[in-house]
Amino acid sequence: MATMGEDIYRELRKAVDGHGYGFAASISGIELQLLRRLFTEEEAETYIRLTSDLETPEQVAARTDGDPERLAIVLEGMAAKGLVFPKRKGEAHYYAAAPFAHGLIEHQVERMDGGLARLIEDYMWAEKVPQEPSSGPEVETGLPLRAMPLRTVPIMAPVMAAKAVAPYEDVSEIIRAQDRIALANCYCAKQQEALESGCRQDLEVCLLLGFYADYYVEHGMGRKITQDEALTVLQRAAEAGLVHQIPDSEDPAAICNCCPDCCGQLRALKMLPNPAVLVTSDHFAEVDAELCNACELCVDGCSMDAISMSDDEIAAVNLEKCIGCGVCVVACPTDGILLASKPAEERQAPGFTTSFMRSSKDIESTAR
Repeated sequence: MATMGEDIYRELRKAVDGHGYGFAASISGIELQLLRRLFTEEEAETYIRLTSDLETPEQVAARTDGDPERLAIVLEGMAAKGLVFPKRKGEAHYYAAAPFAHGLIEHQVERMDGGLARLIEDYMWAEKVPQEPSSGPEVETGLPLRAMPLRTVPIMAPVMAAKAVAPYEDVSEIIRAQDRIALANCYCAKQQEALESGCRQDLEVCLLLGFYADYYVEHGMGRKITQDEALTVLQRAAEAGLVHQIPDSEDPAAICNCCPDCCGQLRALKMLPNPAVLVTSDHFAEVDAELCNACELCVDGCSMDAISMSDDEIAAVNLEKCIGCGVCVVACPTDGILLASKPAEERQAPGFTTSFMRSSKDIESTAR
């Protein structure tokens, strides 16, 4: 076990980096300040003992030569702070290490203040120590795009497709398959609000599913809603121009309705000349020149600035920037834009689960 003090937070950073999306070290060391804000030294030592699977305090103690009674107390406190994932199964209590994202930072949604928001923002954009082995530059740029773990799915809009949209590409179909749904405030919007740079969109737009819905409801981060209520949230998000993003999985555990001005991933993508290359999406916007009335609502609403007006006053889509979200389709009053499916060879089917946000079935199956 690491010694107490600064060393314990360096060991904690390595432990967090081993889960989910990862947690790279930065050149500035800002991540250590962030960890100190979130964890006490005892909590840091406890986290290091955990795995990504759900275990009881007794199982953790037996594996690490710890005190199960003390572990139970500390782990329950950590669950309340969003540092671990808890699960109740009969009389047994289980805990798993929460990754950096989705996990540690999103779980601070109702504890966000200006200081924490600034630490998170500074870490997101900090230059990172390159992963080993590295064939690239000595320092990774500060764009928070390390693994691009989210899939952009069609917003509730017409789609021009030779075949039906797959269930994992249709947010309404994802909702209809759920028996546990929670509605929560958007972490990204709350973080930007704390920095006094957020937008005026509705904050309560994040949908958590299954295992994650239970956790959010039990710990006061969200409220339980029905399928019909969730579909209403999706419709409201579509009309507000928010982008649907899900973990890149056939069994996604959340639906993020993302504001381009607040979402870290969308903000970073918008800075690049070719975001379409990095985004997992099977669709793109296509303009019907005969129906376009040059209203420019699609131009104003595009999250990636992928649409402009041509010299003959017809909307034109830059396919290197279009991420296939369908926001422009909802905005268009004449049906002059629809989503088209990419060629079969360019489509990307997800795996059953993802390291960014494990499916409910996957994580719940580990509680034995």
